[in-house]
Amino acid sequence: MLEDSLAVFRNNDVETVTPAQGVMLIDGWLQALQGDPNLEPMRQQMTELRAELQSPTPNSQRIKLLLNELANHAQQAAEAPTSEGTWTGGLESFSKLLRGFGSEL
Repeated sequence: MLEDSLAVFRNNDVETVTPAQGVMLIDGWLQALQGDPNLEPMRQQMTELRAELQSPTPNSQRIKLLLNELANHAQQAAEAPTSEGTWTGGLESFSKLLRGFGSEL
């Protein structure tokens, strides 16, 4: 999921990423994060973001806020003392891309 998400955010701009793509990515993340209590804050933010993206009239300011909060949770998870492995660098990159993407909304 991390690599798929990084590819979407690196290769597209705000104008080309659709809410449906966001929901599809979030669905994959929710499945991947299931059962890890350390990543529960990310799951909660993603669930809220998913609901906003599926709204008949998504609120761009709310999406921006949720992306920034999700970026914060991703960065905290990557920098946690218990975090290890190559995925932590990817998660930090993901948090930076989320912040950048949110700032373009």
